[in-house]
Amino acid sequence: MENPRIIGHVVSVNGFRVKVELLTEARSPSRATLDGVQTAAAINSYLTFSIGSGLSIIGVISDLEARESYDPSSGDDLSLELLKARRVASVQLLGTIERDGEQWRFNPGITVLPTLDTPAEIGSPKVLAAVFENPPQKNKPDNYEGEGFDFDLVLGCPTGQKDNRVKASYNDLFSRPLAIVGNTGSGKSYTVASVLKKAMVEIGDDEKNAPHVFILDINGEYARAFLSEESARLVREPDRIYLNGQEFGVPLWFFNAQEICGWLSAAEQTQEPVLKDWWAISKAKNAQKVVTAAENSLRYALTKVEHLIQCLDDKNGPKKLNLCSYFKVLKDYIGALSINGLSQLEAELSSHQRADKNDWTPPSNEVAIRKHAVEVQEALRKEVAKSIEEAGEIIGTADTPLPVAIMDLDDPTLLNRSVRQEDVSRIDAHLTTLKLRLKTRLDDKRWQAFLNYEKDKTRVLSFDKWLDRFGFLEQKAPRVSIVDLSMLAHETLPYACGVIGRILLEVRERLPAHERFCHPWVLVLEEAHNYAKPARQDEDRGQALSRIAFERIAKEGRKFGLSLIVASQRPSEISPTIISQCANFVSHRLQNPDDIDHFRRIIPMQARRLLDQVTVLASGEAIVFGSAFHIPARVQIDMPEPPPWSQTAAPYHQWKENKTCFPVDTIIKNWGLEAKTETQTNNAPVADGVDDL
Repeated sequence: MENPRIIGHVVSVNGFRVKVELLTEARSPSRATLDGVQTAAAINSYLTFSIGSGLSIIGVISDLEARESYDPSSGDDLSLELLKARRVASVQLLGTIERDGEQWRFNPGITVLPTLDTPAEIGSPKVLAAVFENPPQKNKPDNYEGEGFDFDLVLGCPTGQKDNRVKASYNDLFSRPLAIVGNTGSGKSYTVASVLKKAMVEIGDDEKNAPHVFILDINGEYARAFLSEESARLVREPDRIYLNGQEFGVPLWFFNAQEICGWLSAAEQTQEPVLKDWWAISKAKNAQKVVTAAENSLRYALTKVEHLIQCLDDKNGPKKLNLCSYFKVLKDYIGALSINGLSQLEAELSSHQRADKNDWTPPSNEVAIRKHAVEVQEALRKEVAKSIEEAGEIIGTADTPLPVAIMDLDDPTLLNRSVRQEDVSRIDAHLTTLKLRLKTRLDDKRWQAFLNYEKDKTRVLSFDKWLDRFGFLEQKAPRVSIVDLSMLAHETLPYACGVIGRILLEVRERLPAHERFCHPWVLVLEEAHNYAKPARQDEDRGQALSRIAFERIAKEGRKFGLSLIVASQRPSEISPTIISQCANFVSHRLQNPDDIDHFRRIIPMQARRLLDQVTVLASGEAIVFGSAFHIPARVQIDMPEPPPWSQTAAPYHQWKENKTCFPVDTIIKNWGLEAKTETQTNNAPVADGVDDL
């Protein structure tokens, strides 16, 4: 009996692409088989090629073409040459299918290619199930025996094949960066919500389970998908951050030395050293343990030697005068105390101290300076450790998240305390501009989400209290935390996102090495092109700090149990470092040639032909590929219920049916403005001369 699955045979083998001449009777895009009607000769349908020993090669049809060729027929007296239509399908080979009893297993490797005349068969449901419904099992824990360490997470169905389901490795999808891209209205937000909601459902309702996902929601659309109706509809006010519907904040004292300098636009040569000292002093002043003046001096000395080492690491190269300036203050803080390496460091810098004031060139003995600076740093750490109580205490620096009182930020004398008295007059002009900039920032209402940590609703006077807002200390914490940043100004957004990302990574870094993977986290960067842009020469400091934070998470977060989901309309406007670290991709419709070309360069070769269809994907459709899948596939993503607030408007229906007025009162209220009543307007005082106009 003829095999009804055979629809042609191989006529060309070119690397990992073959051409199949279709049988004359295989004209229909579908064919009836023993397993029912299946897609046959159509774009994106799957064919298999038997190579013997229970092995088959599977491929996907990427092109179809019709050719005309001569069909010679022989006779004794007359020879005719008739035109014959040849229909040829180009097939991209994807991997090997091996039969194991009644089961089929997929292997992405191909060691033997089909030969000429090999029959091409329609992929059977069991074969397709092995490809789509049995994804690779990833990240098996150490010393784990048996199955059940990974799960096949359903994303949707292959386009045109509703009977099959596309599944991904749960572990791989959430342990390494995942990119979800596509034009506005293509279904990105629905995909993010769908994937996360399914992931949470599969964990079960056991209160002891502790998954945690953080969504940086800059459009305020995910509350509907994950929160109660009451929390999702709470009124939001300008320049505020909300966590799961409640007002939240990112305390300014979370800023490290680099971030506080960026926030105040401090000049690198004159203001940054003073500002870093001021930030360290401010945090130490409010630390729980009262420290002596000698202990403080050692801590400030430790900060100074760290600044000296940072100067050596500067991308523009170290400057002689900077190194000498840091060393001078460092030596004053140390005083008469004997510190290992200090005299050697002074000797290496002695010739530069006598250099001309305009000599900023890099020192020739940079290696020796670094060696002795590190010796001094280690010696200071030991000296500081001696003064710490036996119970132990974290050595606070400008980077430690220690509270700083609002009144201390307003104290103009605090900056002067970070400079030696005899140097105050010399750099007073620089300090004056820095103080003015600080006052301007404190008075700017756009930054109130960073300065509200002493208010009743958002009171956070310790780092553990801030973490507690996420529910980590509760038996049943919310599994998804919606950090609503939609009311922040464009200038403040990168600082909020970058600081949150950095803090979450540093929390993970401080876990014991053997516990880092026990409580993994996932951070979702919604509309990431707003705060994770590629590096530019003229980039804003906030943008640079945010980009650096997320690049570090993308490169190192996996080691500490922190992964990223990067969602964006413009993959070409996201840092290449972040995109390059993504192991899996979900690409919705893209139209911009720059985005498509950028994306094409970073994806696997076998997915590039499938990416040709990225401009014609319907809403909710996506091309998925990466290490969590066996092969690239075009998928209709399952709709989340309830969906996020990202529905596209229907102008015809709304303009025709909506009889209500535009809600101006709601806008005024949400903007924090108060509309004047007619009485207030009539009673308002009139300026002199107005009546005469």
